[in-house]
Amino acid sequence: MYQNINKIYHAAIYVRLSKEDGDISSSAKLESNSISNQKALILDFLKDKKDIEVVSVRVDDGYSGSNFEHPAFQAMLEDIRRGIVDCVVVKDLSRFGREYIDSGKYIERLFPALGVRFIAINDNYDSLKGKNQADEIIIPFKNLINDAYCRDISIKIRSNLEIKRKKGECVTPFVAFGYRKTKTDKHKLEIDPSAGSVVQDIFKMKLRGMSQDAIANRLNELGILSPFEYKISSGSHYETGFRQKEQALWSSVTVRRILENEVYIGNLVQGKRTTPNHKVKQTYVKPEDDWIRIEKNHEPLVSDRDLEIVQRLLGMDTRTSPDQKQVYLLSGIAAMCQLWAFFTKRNGASAKMLRCSNQWRSCVSKSGDPTGTAGGEYPWACSSVCSVNVGKRKESIFQQAMRLQRDQDRRIAKTEPTVDLGKDETL
Repeated sequence: MYQNINKIYHAAIYVRLSKEDGDISSSAKLESNSISNQKALILDFLKDKKDIEVVSVRVDDGYSGSNFEHPAFQAMLEDIRRGIVDCVVVKDLSRFGREYIDSGKYIERLFPALGVRFIAINDNYDSLKGKNQADEIIIPFKNLINDAYCRDISIKIRSNLEIKRKKGECVTPFVAFGYRKTKTDKHKLEIDPSAGSVVQDIFKMKLRGMSQDAIANRLNELGILSPFEYKISSGSHYETGFRQKEQALWSSVTVRRILENEVYIGNLVQGKRTTPNHKVKQTYVKPEDDWIRIEKNHEPLVSDRDLEIVQRLLGMDTRTSPDQKQVYLLSGIAAMCQLWAFFTKRNGASAKMLRCSNQWRSCVSKSGDPTGTAGGEYPWACSSVCSVNVGKRKESIFQQAMRLQRDQDRRIAKTEPTVDLGKDETL
């Protein structure tokens, strides 16, 4: 870059800190001490620079240096593209960024191509003065050291979190609906009386036969806040990408997540997701064997038996009866045939009928033999025996199903060859 002593540079001061220093939580304090110190150092450096005029101060407080996807940094880049800024001033290279490849890309390629002057005060670097042979070696080497430091910190943090998980300490910023962190220890869980009673009611409604959709509608009718809205009302800064309306309502998906969560029987399961390394922020689900599960870690909201029954109900092929709040009687329970096919309701039937879900499979042989033995197919005839009349007496369904099953077993027994166990057969 050629020097121009008559040019006035329009500078953006950029300051960054990975973690808050602990005193920013106070309502009277808007930024951390390190951020304030960085700005003071840069302004003191620029006060006697007649060729530099400060036009903006960009602050990324609480953002890692492992990438450049920060709001203030991106805003500064936009100012550079629009021609508002042509000079960037930072305290040192580590405050600019700790990612070796991207830091070098900005300093060595992008800024020179856009005519941007770059100054790192504590590293005694000013791109306007030109780079000597030492800078060609020192600057990339310092970026590499900053990158290695970031990697080392990441490894230590991961290791520390792993130890805490194995000790049964909750390390997530937000806990499951129905629990809250204790005031004395933020790593321990206790029951939230208000939300906990809602969770217990959800399990009770499911055990009474209500579907997830019916439970969600019931909770919305009662005006009970959804988990998202409850966290917001409690003063939490919780965010989610599932919110579709101005007010998040209960849905069948939300209800099912609660019904499937083993945290409600006292088990703490953590470490389900992770990232490949400190540079890649996209998460992936780890194999279940790698999850850290601590059983009976906190007070349960439901019993183990209730959770087990609910999981069986969720695994059944059930549906809600028309104009009813409960699922069909024996939905997912009544089964027929050696295919173990569950009954389904016959569509369009004026009478209430149950029909074998496997009747589409031809169980009748080509020769017309209903047993199927002549054709070498299944030795049972679903189409002839699998319609069960429900009628008005609901308690008779099992009796009808068992009678039909016994009749079918007798037909099968007649077609099977018998073996005289009294004879000594030589094999």
